[in-house]
Amino acid sequence: MEKFPLFPLNLFMLPGDYTQLYIFEERYKQLINESWEQDSSFGLPFSNKLNARNYGTAVKVHEIVKRHANGEMEIVIRAVGNFRLDKFHYQKEGKLYPCGEVEFFTPDGKAKASEGLLARFKEHLLQSNNLDAELLALESPSIFEIAGVLNLSDIQKMEFVGIRGLAKMEDYLFNYLRYLELLQEQEAHVYQNFYLN
Repeated sequence: MEKFPLFPLNLFMLPGDYTQLYIFEERYKQLINESWEQDSSFGLPFSNKLNARNYGTAVKVHEIVKRHANGEMEIVIRAVGNFRLDKFHYQKEGKLYPCGEVEFFTPDGKAKASEGLLARFKEHLLQSNNLDAELLALESPSIFEIAGVLNLSDIQKMEFVGIRGLAKMEDYLFNYLRYLELLQEQEAHVYQNFYLN
């Protein structure tokens, strides 16, 4: 089994997500430079005590925004899949950074949302006054595109990719949309009961 380069972080991403990182440790500067030069991916094991399944995110460097004189970098990474970490090695042979043996299990990121989920999602956007024309115009987004817009927490993202089966993944998003709807109703109710002197 090939040893996959690793950068443990308390961060979990869905396929297609982007985020910015500031790289300052020598070992991770080496990892990022190699990944950028070779156009290769590396793993972010989700270092959270609730991650009993040892899940992580495979990412690629999308852009190096800025290189500082001391070698530190500001980068943008893009999630390309997910994995389960089977074995962790504190240092890859001949390298400064860690590595591990991983099993990729990336769910079908292209699986399209059902008409029912899409309708519920658009209804949520309208109720939350998110009138982003691009989002409202989506005709057949993937379930990951919808999940990405819903601002799930890292734990929720981890739970979501661990679900097996499209129907169950859709149920998860339906339930989350219902939860957001209840929060909006409660917020409106509380607001209506406040009176200014």
